[in-house]
Amino acid sequence: MSKLKWMLLLAALAITGCGKEDPQIIYTPPVLADDWSVGMTQSGGIMGLLRHIATGSDGKYAASDERDGREVAGELSQDQLTRLKGLVSSLQFTAPKLPTVCADCFIYDIEIQSGGKKLILQADDISLPDSGMAPLVEFLRDLMDSALQ
Repeated sequence: MSKLKWMLLLAALAITGCGKEDPQIIYTPPVLADDWSVGMTQSGGIMGLLRHIATGSDGKYAASDERDGREVAGELSQDQLTRLKGLVSSLQFTAPKLPTVCADCFIYDIEIQSGGKKLILQADDISLPDSGMAPLVEFLRDLMDSALQ
């Protein structure tokens, strides 16, 4: 192959490899069936937090704090249950492009189960605002905070 053909081939490869962004991956939750559940684990931070909340279609929830061994159960109001279902149904999780590095961030693991399907999502304090999970995390974190006071 001549020198000119090699240069053209290399230029073409360079052009096709440049300017492409990583495709953004968006996950949608399973359709909520009659019996569904949502759980969140909040971990990390400078204090080494490990807290969990789980709730389901019946409105009952359980929250726990591993550091002090507390467990609390309760029931959502009808308005809270409707809001939670709306947050889950409208969730569109966008995966972060690159793993973030944050030594003292909280990590939020969300698990949604419905109709025999399970969706597991994760974000940290840095990726949360762009993840699409923030409204759901804020709702569950507020519920967990008030339950564990």
